[in-house]
Amino acid sequence: MVLRWLIAAVAAVLAVLMMLFVYVIIAVHIPAPFVVLTHVVSDYGLYLIPLGLTGFVLSLIAFGRKGRVGVRRVAAVTGLVCLLGTVAGGFPLAAAWGTAVRHDAKLSFDDYLSGGTNTGAPVEALSTVYNTVDGQDLKLDVKLPAGTSDRPRPAVVWVHGGGWRNGDRGEAPLWHQWLNDKGYAVFAIEYRMTLPARWNQAPGDVKCAVGWVKLQAEKYGIDPERVMIAGGSAGGNLALMGAYADDRVPPSCAVTDTAVKAVAAFYPVPDLAEAWRDTGLPGRMRSFLMDYTGGTPDEVPDRYKAASPVTYVRPNVPPTLLMHGNRDHVAPYRGSAELAERLRRVGVENQLLAVPYGEHIYDFTWAGWGTQLSRHVFGKFLAEHFPAS
Repeated sequence: MVLRWLIAAVAAVLAVLMMLFVYVIIAVHIPAPFVVLTHVVSDYGLYLIPLGLTGFVLSLIAFGRKGRVGVRRVAAVTGLVCLLGTVAGGFPLAAAWGTAVRHDAKLSFDDYLSGGTNTGAPVEALSTVYNTVDGQDLKLDVKLPAGTSDRPRPAVVWVHGGGWRNGDRGEAPLWHQWLNDKGYAVFAIEYRMTLPARWNQAPGDVKCAVGWVKLQAEKYGIDPERVMIAGGSAGGNLALMGAYADDRVPPSCAVTDTAVKAVAAFYPVPDLAEAWRDTGLPGRMRSFLMDYTGGTPDEVPDRYKAASPVTYVRPNVPPTLLMHGNRDHVAPYRGSAELAERLRRVGVENQLLAVPYGEHIYDFTWAGWGTQLSRHVFGKFLAEHFPAS
């Protein structure tokens, strides 16, 4: 009897967990305290299915053929909840599979179960200074494809995220390797971060880095006419700024050619004022935005406008790929959707991948459904708009 109570208690704990996950899976608006669970659903949702099944089996054991009515009642309720949680755990899988079908992509369970995190650190052996400004050396890591090439390679300037105040050029190393494997040279850059406010400096650093890469083309065996820019979160905002911004945003060093052929942005912030209003974690995002701009949208509206890529949308901006989780509680998905619509209206080629149940920085989980979808869509975008050969 004691063992049956113990099994019933474990099943009850699992049932409570499954109830919470069912809530975050089906709810439209998630309160801030539960956002951590949306990250679990986003990155590890498949594991909710065996977790729910485990609770269901334990409930069946606790229910048994004979026993006290109280234990059997607890077991019946927990079994029902765990079964419901198992079904709900299949929703993210079904949504990912449906998205894969629409994009003609293949999802791999083997890859998913292999795990792996897309995080890293700067590699000092690959680092070089691309600009010195305000007494600060700005570095980038040069990551070249293996082997030699009989023709100059295309280059990708990669901009890290971190709310414009955290992070470093070592972010997303598996994307860098993925690009290297496809024949692209990667230049992972850093830029001036807050504090103080850098709304009018960080974008200039990005444009400076692009210009520097072009000037160093012969040294690194790249084609200065084939350079694109990419990044995530705050880096997605800066990548879009580097691709879109006109002469109102000058580079922070003496370079002249900062044009790029394409831009790819993961979960970016295209409109800073809109992000201030719409974010699901207002305290966090508003803190980033205030540090970056030096105030609120009401206090410094011109800064919010000047640091927003939507301000510079026009017919001749580069082809754009946007990849964004539709459950993003830091950088709202609606920002990318509205940017894609603006680009469409002015005739700019663009694509938006809405990652189902995807949270912010979903691609830091390299094996997740969202990252698998992004690799496929990113690869097709490169082949169409920025081929390696």
